[in-house]
Amino acid sequence: MVQQIKYNKIKYALILLLTIPFNLHSTEILFRNGDAFIAEDVSESGSYVFISWQDRKYRIPKSDLLRIDKNKVGPESSYRYSEFELTDGSIVRGILVEKQSSKLIIKTELGFAELDLTKIRRQEINETSPTIPDRYLMDVQSHDGNWRGGLSISGTASFGPWSNIFPLIYGGGGFVERVSNTQYSFLGFSSDYQYAPGKNGNMTMWSQNFYYGKTFSASSPYFLIGFGASYISWQDGDRSRAGIDPDGVFEFGWNWETKNRTIFRTGIRSVCSFEGQDSLCRSGIRFSLGAFF
Repeated sequence: MVQQIKYNKIKYALILLLTIPFNLHSTEILFRNGDAFIAEDVSESGSYVFISWQDRKYRIPKSDLLRIDKNKVGPESSYRYSEFELTDGSIVRGILVEKQSSKLIIKTELGFAELDLTKIRRQEINETSPTIPDRYLMDVQSHDGNWRGGLSISGTASFGPWSNIFPLIYGGGGFVERVSNTQYSFLGFSSDYQYAPGKNGNMTMWSQNFYYGKTFSASSPYFLIGFGASYISWQDGDRSRAGIDPDGVFEFGWNWETKNRTIFRTGIRSVCSFEGQDSLCRSGIRFSLGAFF
């Protein structure tokens, strides 16, 4: 019996050594949900942990982690700690190494353990390799180029008396943005041309706006708020006007950022061009596509 136990220990140790090559500079971070990651480039600053994993950089609050173990060995990898509740009420946590017909072999903090399947009351096993959630991404700050630009199209509806004259406004334009030093914040400039058909004429607008925007991760909600001016020219029957009016802009929606550094946004954009009681306010949907450069 003693010889069999020694054989099993040697067997499982060899399995571990074969699957985890030796590395002196690795750190394991363990999330509270049991997801674990081994990486070489891990640092701490204040209440955050900074990790480079699969060529992407992450900023993780320490409060989201169960532990940081700088004594782990192995290459860059990920796995899940499973939890097993035994019939005697005890809880065992570890990494599943081998599944047999009558028992499970797991690697715990104290070594290898064999669990009889008949003695397991409840088990939570997920054998897929986890990935670090996108909400912790720092790709925007670590990217070599902090400028991005793109094109947009929009369709809006006007409010107030303008809704009877020029109810729908269509437009397109371009934008350029500079990622700020504050995580996921950016400053931008947009230039848009818009056209509104009417029953007795039409309206054209050329808008220039500066704005501040913020997202919350690589793929997350976003908002932007800004100001600028629009050159508006319209004709309705024998009435017409042309001039420059100040603008106020607010937009919110969802922002996607892909691994190849392109961005796509879809949001609700609201703009008011102010001129006393004749202020032109409109709101609608806007699609934007851009990339870093």
